[in-house]
Amino acid sequence: MNHGLQQYRFARIEGEKITRARLEAQFKDGIPDLVALEKAIEQQLTVAPVCTPWRKSEAEHAGCREGMRMAALEFYWEHRHVVPRSCGS
Repeated sequence: MNHGLQQYRFARIEGEKITRARLEAQFKDGIPDLVALEKAIEQQLTVAPVCTPWRKSEAEHAGCREGMRMAALEFYWEHRHVVPRSCGS
């Protein structure tokens, strides 16, 4: 496998696992409402540069960002049906 592609793949997996673990830890006692879930996901996606500071190449950074987006999207879709709606919805 191409070294650059392998680096991208490993960084994507790391970004996905780290983001998933952060979201699960944040909501270990349940998700209060959809607004809280969306805000938490937004916060996770804005910390992209510090997610994997040991990754140096642009391919690795891109892989990490992609993994983070995938984990956030999957977490949202898995939990959106069980989250109570906020009063404004």
